Amino acid sequence: MIIRNLLEDGVNMIRVKIIFLTLLYIATFTTTSNAQDLKAEVTVTLDNLPLEQQEKLANFQQIMQDYINGNTWTNDEIDVQIPLTLQIFFSSYYASSFEDAYGLQILISDNSDVQYFDRRCRMAYRAGDIPVHSENNWNSLTSLIDFYVYLVIGDVFDKFDRFMGTPYFEKAKMIAEQAKFGEGRFIEGWDLRNELIQDVLSDENRKFREMKDFYYYGIFFAEDDKKKARTYCAAAVDMIEDIMKIDKDYKEKCQKFLSAHHIELIDLFKDNDDLSIFQQLIELDPEHADIYQEYL
Repeated sequence: MIIRNLLEDGVNMIRVKIIFLTLLYIATFTTTSNAQDLKAEVTVTLDNLPLEQQEKLANFQQIMQDYINGNTWTNDEIDVQIPLTLQIFFSSYYASSFEDAYGLQILISDNSDVQYFDRRCRMAYRAGDIPVHSENNWNSLTSLIDFYVYLVIGDVFDKFDRFMGTPYFEKAKMIAEQAKFGEGRFIEGWDLRNELIQDVLSDENRKFREMKDFYYYGIFFAEDDKKKARTYCAAAVDMIEDIMKIDKDYKEKCQKFLSAHHIELIDLFKDNDDLSIFQQLIELDPEHADIYQEYL
């Protein structure tokens, strides 16, 4: 009943969250009327490659950073730059008569609570080539990067409004489906990526995405209306508890979310007359149980 009433109260939820999250991102990255929609920082590690390949890929870091920052990824729903960190670890090199192929791992995040790590990546790249962003042509390099960029964008947009990230998750899904008909020698890992995006768009994950909507709406009011902030954030914690009971596969995902936001929750509830939420958090987020216990 509480959540139902909050949903009825959420008519202006998207408006206030857009203001709040836009200001939050502006605090980190300055936006302008013609700024790119992503602000990526890319790091590349080449230590495991032969020296000749390291020399060939000397400019790869800048090339990939330019690729992400130089293309348009969103539909201008929100005038804000999304921070993105991409780390690429080259692990192996496969020589052939017609191409240079590599094994690599990637770690991508929004510098907050969204992060993906992939150990099973393979791609071809010829030194000096400038990658081209295309949603219609599958490529072992750009399709891999695009897949995870769209995942991060989808997760970030879900913070602005319930299921606002769905169009970007659908773009990632399309890339994963294209991979079935792509270059067979680079198919490794795409089975798991396809499972990942299917899970992101599943009915089970809708509950988690809805929880994030409640949480960020509550955090918006943390300074000016703590009662309202606590109501929405407490509802989000209740939703996490329900999700963890129903689906054990989401337990780790929920605990990662709580771990990323446990300081915010402590600051919000530590002066509240009712401190029972800390007992609830001890059960849900045992990693920080000692910290929660201090406020009981």
